[in-house]
Amino acid sequence: MHRYYEAQMAESVDALVSNTSGAIRAGSTPALGTELGESADSPNFVFGTFHIIINRAMDTTTTEQLFRRIEALADLTAATPDVRNKNLHAVLVQVCYEGVRDTQMAFGNLFAQIDYLCRAHGVGAADTVAIQTMRRHSNGAEAIADDDWRYDLRALALLVSAVGNEPVPPYLVGRIPVTGRRATGRPAVGRRYLRCVVSHADDHYIYAYADRDDTVPTVRVAYGAHEYLRPLLRRGTQLNLLDCHGDDPIEPSLIVLEPDYLVDISAIARCFTDYGHHPLSYTVNRLASAANSQAILLGNFAGRALDDIINHAGDYDWHDTLRASFRERAMEYCTCPDFNSHEDFKTAALRQVDNLRGIVAHLFGPGGAGERRQDYDRARAILEPSFVCEQLGVQGRVDLMTTDLRLLVEQKSGANYNIQSGHPNRYGSYQKEDHYVQLLLYAGVLRYNFGRRHSQTDLRLLYSKYPLPGGLVSVNYYQALFYEAIAFRNRIVAQDYAYARQGFGPVIDRLTPETLNERQMGGRFYTDYIYRQQQQLLGPLHTLSPVARAYLAAMATFVFREQLAAKVGAHEGVGTSMADLWNMPLATKREMGNIYTGLTIMAKERSSGRGGYDTITLRVPDQGADFLPNFRTGDMVYLYAYQGEPDVRRALLFKGSLTDIHTHHITLHLNDGQQNPQILADGTYAVEHGGSDSTFTAQLRSLRELVSSPGPRLDLLLGQRQPTADHSRQLTRAYSPAYDDILLRAKRANDYFLLVGPPGTGKTSMALRFMVQEALTDEGASLLLMSYTNRAVDEICAMLDEAAIDYLRIGGAYTCDARFRPHLLDSRLGDAPRLDQVRRTLVSARVAVATTSTLQSRAYLFELRQFSLAIVDEASQILEPSVVGLLARVPRFILVGDYKQLPAVVQQPAALSRVDDPLLRDMGLYDCRDSLFERLYRRELALGRTDFVGILRRQGRMHPDVAEFPNHMFYRRERLQCVPLPHQGESFIYPQDVAAPADDALGRLMHTCRNLFLASATNMAPTQSDKVNPAEAQTVARLLGRIYRYYGAHFDAAHTVGVIVPYRNQIAMIRHCLEATGIEALGHVTIDTVERYQGSQRDIIIYSFTIQHVYQLDFLTANCFEEDGHVIDRKLNVALTRARKQLILTGHEPTLRHNALFARLIDHVASCGGYVPAEDR
Repeated sequence: MHRYYEAQMAESVDALVSNTSGAIRAGSTPALGTELGESADSPNFVFGTFHIIINRAMDTTTTEQLFRRIEALADLTAATPDVRNKNLHAVLVQVCYEGVRDTQMAFGNLFAQIDYLCRAHGVGAADTVAIQTMRRHSNGAEAIADDDWRYDLRALALLVSAVGNEPVPPYLVGRIPVTGRRATGRPAVGRRYLRCVVSHADDHYIYAYADRDDTVPTVRVAYGAHEYLRPLLRRGTQLNLLDCHGDDPIEPSLIVLEPDYLVDISAIARCFTDYGHHPLSYTVNRLASAANSQAILLGNFAGRALDDIINHAGDYDWHDTLRASFRERAMEYCTCPDFNSHEDFKTAALRQVDNLRGIVAHLFGPGGAGERRQDYDRARAILEPSFVCEQLGVQGRVDLMTTDLRLLVEQKSGANYNIQSGHPNRYGSYQKEDHYVQLLLYAGVLRYNFGRRHSQTDLRLLYSKYPLPGGLVSVNYYQALFYEAIAFRNRIVAQDYAYARQGFGPVIDRLTPETLNERQMGGRFYTDYIYRQQQQLLGPLHTLSPVARAYLAAMATFVFREQLAAKVGAHEGVGTSMADLWNMPLATKREMGNIYTGLTIMAKERSSGRGGYDTITLRVPDQGADFLPNFRTGDMVYLYAYQGEPDVRRALLFKGSLTDIHTHHITLHLNDGQQNPQILADGTYAVEHGGSDSTFTAQLRSLRELVSSPGPRLDLLLGQRQPTADHSRQLTRAYSPAYDDILLRAKRANDYFLLVGPPGTGKTSMALRFMVQEALTDEGASLLLMSYTNRAVDEICAMLDEAAIDYLRIGGAYTCDARFRPHLLDSRLGDAPRLDQVRRTLVSARVAVATTSTLQSRAYLFELRQFSLAIVDEASQILEPSVVGLLARVPRFILVGDYKQLPAVVQQPAALSRVDDPLLRDMGLYDCRDSLFERLYRRELALGRTDFVGILRRQGRMHPDVAEFPNHMFYRRERLQCVPLPHQGESFIYPQDVAAPADDALGRLMHTCRNLFLASATNMAPTQSDKVNPAEAQTVARLLGRIYRYYGAHFDAAHTVGVIVPYRNQIAMIRHCLEATGIEALGHVTIDTVERYQGSQRDIIIYSFTIQHVYQLDFLTANCFEEDGHVIDRKLNVALTRARKQLILTGHEPTLRHNALFARLIDHVASCGGYVPAEDR
């Protein structure tokens, strides 16, 4: 019996393997990767999003490891999702990652990855269904049943076999079923919602693979009213089919293209104009600079007034609203170009208040005699809640609604011609079309997120410029316009995907006012206002030099690809994306620390006067033994209440940012405080990462601002004009022999100067300080100091405080360290600020400090004042599109950084960001992920110029023994030397006055050797994550215990020792090991990833490599480049150069030696006498 079973299994496996060769069989469906209708004769073609090479098999070692993990899973008897589901899902994620990682594609979820891999490797339909069923089971919150478990393991083994191009091994025979489940009847199509991925299409139908349990996964979908989709579809496109009828073919009422790609509702609505709604208008709106006008300020005032009037019915004073609005937007008020020019602002504001009072009384007060209406509960009123709707592929924020969803109001403060004239629009009502679209989309969210029928919610447009009755327009649901809005959303998404897939270059010539004017609108208003504005914005794009055009095309394409990855993700578990909110299983979210659950509110506070409750402190219950939050202060998050399982799609969301994180409580600051005390009250809450397009929109604006800048400035930044220097300039005084030569060259540079600051060279604390001091000796100088992160800006502020240099910090209080809040604009204005006082404060400040993102969102500052010099710290961590627009506005700039340390995080594959255009390569742009600092530095080296580059060569951090390896491997060009500081010349490592003897071999080694490598033994358990290493965690804990003893009373967790690991999971395991030591002080030791340690230092650094699989080396070495024939591993460089006195490494030597650089590191440590074999401990 057993032999027959084995033979059957072998026959089944042989049959499977014969179908996974990747060959395309005659008569089969089009080859995976082809565009609809194109040939697959070539092995390389376009699929879905990007250019790919298909059918790359995993290496044999990885395939065998995955099969062994399946063998281990077969032994699991536990029936809890934390064991079965999580481990099954982890292996599935790994095999999918291995299968698609070299495809240069972005996949929104595992459904799409599996669909791609099964078709790429010829997996049969029934087995594909089984694999997708296994995926759904692994995602589930319920434990996988015993019978399902066996078939799920079979499906997983078949996927590994297909992707690895290896037969299922004999040791799995008898452990998993030979054949799949017996076919069952085909279920009827659900009427509301079906997710599917496109296989192909013809003139009549779309053929797609449905995400459902079905023996025949392919569905046939009738176009119906969606013929416009035909040219937008690609193989691999995901669709949501909504409100479906029929079975074969399915007839959906709505089709949503790539639904994981959320588009903002207000951005969609803004495109519906009197002259049309061309999809390119969405792109054009993103290229335009952030507007600042009296109309916008009045709208913001009116929104705040609505909130105040609702929540202070008895004691409302409009002056309170005005003061609060002015204080919040002081910079906007004083830089507004048309303030009080057409109408007195206070007069207009008071009129809005009077109208709002009447409208609020009408909505929330008792009905008058003869009125037939329902009153809405003021206690249920909620301001500015947000939504994400995966079914419709949209997100948005509503001005006003009630928590029972009976009322939804969108407020508009501007003029409405239909109301003023008394003439209805083409829909027979008085609302503007863009406002109508916006409200209809919100109504759609209520229907598809919460199941609300249109008759169950009262939709109103509140025009606060007008009194009742015209000021409150009741809006009826209009299905045709709603469908048109979703169709427009689909075109926008297809357009953004096309930018990422085919590049932005082809669309530049189409960005004209004529293209946008679909309705051929004419007349004086269009010609003098709309056309003129559009021409000013778009005209410069059509007179670009070939280099500037190529630059814009390449960089904009790069930005759209990053945006795509941020929205839908590249691969699950690699990077993060907005779609993780609904695509990632709850168990995985918890394992990755991406969600807090079970939160309850401890306290609510108002940050200002009568404003809303905007500072929320939540109690954090036990999140599980292995939970480690993947949140940092400053992170944008969603807060929401839930019952049952948390799901952002079924909740009213409050956007905010984390301000404080502790084990048992967290605090966040809401973007929009809630004055109603009954909102955010009792209940259970969750916190998850939020998402926004603002970063990418700012980058696109920055690129447009650069290419529209004056010719000489543009030519300089694109390498078409050479920088110049004035050699007559001299320093006003000597600062330091180690810095004076560099300071002099920086002062003489007329255009830009690049300062390379390797680790420990004092680039911020010393060099930047001296540059600022020297620049301020010129009485007319005004300086703008920038960096990318708030932490880096805080460090600049600390340096300025230490040097007693006054400055103005631009930004918000909750993104600024408390020490520097007195320097914020709001803190400088007093209790009763005036417009002239704000202007005077902004103009008189000689030094302004801000993040690059803050300045991009407040570009109108440059309309009020100019800066003579900009200095960008940590410039090597800033992507070009984030800074070039700002630098185009200043005559001189200095970039400070180290391109050999970690750069900005980029999610798209390196092959996609690589630049091949010879025009761009000639200017030094080889990869769009490189910083401007690196590009300009590379160009200066190529041209052999030294006037505009300075290198800090004296480092005061590392002891010479610690510095030896990074100096030799990474800083050959720079030839770093010790300052030297006292600790760099000391012979002892640990304090000499502590009676803690080194009473064993390891202790003696720790006291005498600056570099140690403790080899770790192989230790892998069946259900153990690849991202943890228990043996190394124990080693780290024991080392920390020794260091604590050796330091005695000198031990300081913030300075003595730090631990670096590649994975957050290992942090949690080390923490657990430290708890067992009973040493409270060790709980305060910082244990973090390399990325988060950049910019920090400790006396002793322990680096746990953690990995035990060869494939993980790709992750550890993901940031490498070659210089002068030597590999520069940025991640390893940062890890090794955090230590001042001693570096202790622990790792799995057999795995690490597969990498030549790691092997050299181990050999170097061994040559210093610091190697400790695994068996010696």
